[in-house]
Amino acid sequence: MEQSLVLQLPSRQIQDFYLCFCGYAKCEPLHTPGYGVRPNYVIHYVLEGQGEYRVDNEIFHLTAGQGFIIEPNVLTFYQASSANPWSYVWVGFSGPRAPEYLSYLGFNHNHLVFKSSESQRIRDLVFQMLRSNQNSPKNEFYLHGLFFEFFSCLIDENAPRQQEDLDGDRETTNRYLREAISYIQRHFHQGLRVSDIADHVAVSRGYLYQIFNETLGMSPKQYLTNFCMTRATELLTLNNEPVEIVARKCGYSNPVAFSALFRKRMGMSPTQYRNQLSAAYRDRLKRELESLR
Repeated sequence: MEQSLVLQLPSRQIQDFYLCFCGYAKCEPLHTPGYGVRPNYVIHYVLEGQGEYRVDNEIFHLTAGQGFIIEPNVLTFYQASSANPWSYVWVGFSGPRAPEYLSYLGFNHNHLVFKSSESQRIRDLVFQMLRSNQNSPKNEFYLHGLFFEFFSCLIDENAPRQQEDLDGDRETTNRYLREAISYIQRHFHQGLRVSDIADHVAVSRGYLYQIFNETLGMSPKQYLTNFCMTRATELLTLNNEPVEIVARKCGYSNPVAFSALFRKRMGMSPTQYRNQLSAAYRDRLKRELESLR
């Protein structure tokens, strides 16, 4: 169990890098939301206590003053400790420029855990967001001011970060990345190959790999597979369509191959995944997906 406060943004005008929701939780010993895949980024920052974060077979033991990033379309798990359970704040966000902004700050798939000494400021910012629950243009801009200040607290001024290229190469790279991700999101159900994505963006497969690896810390193939598996978990969660239909909607013409890949990624079959879902998780996913529309 956990005691929590949550703010979900009902609508937005800001599009390229935006706040979806935020919250605070004081957890009971061993509390966990379980294994899950999220449709957006979420940053958790630990205010007190301890816990662990698992991603890609790595386990990070975290304590107050540390935080972790959950990427969209990636299977993760986190849990409060038994002896000293954590309390934390979280901020969920998305937008086509989110990957490049995180990369600029030094975060990607290979760097998902961080430290910050501004614990009190981070707590105050999130609680200010939670109190700002009016649905108006003025409040949306106020919330995003707090949102950007939250990110300023995560920057380690002594850590090396990408420097802006004077000749515009970085912006060109970011544009290619945005185009590739947008193409995947619109056409994943068509059984895309990496060569299809490279052809659309008009770059070589090798250069496309370099762009994804340097910015996101993963290959285009990994990103595409993660995205398809996330869409599969959403479909399995929110409706009762047969697995064969879910597979086809995610770009897999062979349901056996789809089920094998799903089991490899999630540790269970699509049917088992659907049957073990809780009503609370279904409701949370619905809210998160609504925040992205």
